[in-house]
Amino acid sequence: MTVRVRFDCLRSGAARGSVSVEEAAPQSLPQSVACRICGAAHGLHPECVAAGGGLTGCVACAHTELYTQKDFPRAAGVGIVVAAAVLAPFTAYVSLLAAALADALLYRLAPDVVVCYVCRAQHRGFAREPAHPRFDREIEERLRYGERAVMGKPMRAGGTAGAPDPEH
Repeated sequence: MTVRVRFDCLRSGAARGSVSVEEAAPQSLPQSVACRICGAAHGLHPECVAAGGGLTGCVACAHTELYTQKDFPRAAGVGIVVAAAVLAPFTAYVSLLAAALADALLYRLAPDVVVCYVCRAQHRGFAREPAHPRFDREIEERLRYGERAVMGKPMRAGGTAGAPDPEH
């Protein structure tokens, strides 16, 4: 199983993926990795990998709050819907049904990616346990706005590892 971690380099200001780690096993992550663009060294946190190969925290920044989402490009999903909408009058609106079926199939087949709330690092290929819930707006609010957060909730002891999905 190959694991991958991708995150932004703040020094180079490069887009996502300027720093990337690919290893054959989660337990063999290096202590640091260099940015592909500027060469800046970024320390990693291999201690955030659980004994079973899952994540207890972000490998890039060690923050313990992570969320799970489908690893599918949003632009492709929007493209499918737009194409179906444009073709709808010419296909007796059957293209909308086909787009819905294609979307459901792609959602089922797409793998999961675990993302850090703080640094937006993407973690692929790690074991599912401990599981992380899907995105929670309340955690995002608390981390972004702190005391000014409208609906932020306090951090759960141990982060999001093993936490249930949000109710909203």
